Amino acid sequence: MQVNNSFNYSTININEHKKNAEDSLSKISSGKTKQLDDAALALIANSLGSDISGLLQGLENANSAVALSQIADGVLSGLSQGADDLNVLAVKAGNPTLNGSQREILQNEADGISQSLQNSVDNASYNGESVFGRSFEFNLSESTVSLSLDAFDISSFDIHTQDGIAAFVKSIQNAQIEVGSTINQLSSATNSVFTQVTALSAAKSQISDTDIAQELISFEKETTQLSASLIAQAHSNELSAAKVERLLV
Repeated sequence: MQVNNSFNYSTININEHKKNAEDSLSKISSGKTKQLDDAALALIANSLGSDISGLLQGLENANSAVALSQIADGVLSGLSQGADDLNVLAVKAGNPTLNGSQREILQNEADGISQSLQNSVDNASYNGESVFGRSFEFNLSESTVSLSLDAFDISSFDIHTQDGIAAFVKSIQNAQIEVGSTINQLSSATNSVFTQVTALSAAKSQISDTDIAQELISFEKETTQLSASLIAQAHSNELSAAKVERLLV
């Protein structure tokens, strides 16, 4: 009975080491670990994957926010240049030697610039939605970034007074500050999200992908122990056979 127990114990060890060695070899060959058969590890890996997906969507939202901000910034740059042109016309109109016809020409030119600027504001859109006269809030998964752009009414300017132009220039500057601040926030938030994605991806990789070096060590360990167990079993079998032979004598 003692011999049978020893034999069974040795067989269990051999089977265990053999299975472990085969698992390590499979991991090395496939590059994927079977540890995910463990429900807890699978749950962790899935959770990390979900977090990564959310962060990646946040990055996509940030890219949309940057694109929208760049459109707004381009239009604002055009408005700023247009305001400069209107200001030049207003200075010209301040020349008391101009006659009525000349002043009318200047005003018509100003009206044309104003209408062109208004068209650029009205046509500014992203994905079919107007850019100006709206507030946006972009979800970056871990944070939100807001952008609010007032509508501009540039239907006409009286170039005989510079007060309206000065107010217009001020509103453009405020909008440019808003857009610049938003782009800076997006840049900072994007870097933070990207860092998190990198860290989480590395963590998930450690769970779901094979560490080849570690598996090679494990494979070597299990095959060594398997050899030792086989030798031990063979030696045990020899002892058992000798005992049987002595009993038969």
